[in-house]
Amino acid sequence: MKWEQVKSDDDYARLDVQADWSELVADYDDIVRDYAMVAVPGFRAGKAPRGIIEKQFRREIEDQLSRRVAQRLGREAVVEAGIEVLGPAEAEEIECAKGRPFRASLRFHPVPAFDLPELDSLLDGDGDTDPRDRISLKLLERVAFDVPDTLVRDQLASDGVADREPASAEWTAASDRVRLMVILRKIARQEGIEVDEVDVENRIAEKAEEFAAKKTALRSELERGGGAQRLRDMLLAESTLDYLVETNS
Repeated sequence: MKWEQVKSDDDYARLDVQADWSELVADYDDIVRDYAMVAVPGFRAGKAPRGIIEKQFRREIEDQLSRRVAQRLGREAVVEAGIEVLGPAEAEEIECAKGRPFRASLRFHPVPAFDLPELDSLLDGDGDTDPRDRISLKLLERVAFDVPDTLVRDQLASDGVADREPASAEWTAASDRVRLMVILRKIARQEGIEVDEVDVENRIAEKAEEFAAKKTALRSELERGGGAQRLRDMLLAESTLDYLVETNS
């Protein structure tokens, strides 16, 4: 993978990312294997030849590959560039097709500079509420920075209340959720807490079973709507809060 930081005329920072097809093959093969379990006319589920699967679902496979690779390489690029990102990096102008190099332009808000509080002093007394909630409130009290309006509106939209305005209770709560996630991500980096793709796949499988849905369909829906990254963030937040509860016990 190659990346290059480019100038921007708006509030975003930008990276151009490129990768050879060889870096996409594993993702492509994984997606094709998932689609191989989908029923194809004339074949039992899981029995259709790979060539038939690739032809039948070419558009779906390439769309899913575009989103998946853009998210993965986007995460890797900002890490290699040493950039802390406020909210997910958005991929634009994606070029992705079987056998061809990948290219995309990433835009994102850099994380403002802030210091973390002492991590072993975030619980006062026993309390009656969930210790994770108490730690979250303490982090929000001790770490302050402005959250761009676009990220607050994205959070509100994901909550189903996109029409709220600044100064409303919903706006403040959404801003706090974005800020808390940024704080927890920084703690996770500092303490070496990670969420890998196995964790993500396991949670998707759990949700698919819970809602009696196909794992492939659920993953595609998540990736299409940006839900896969939100799921990763949620798993990372859970792991980090559990770590902080243990640290403060």
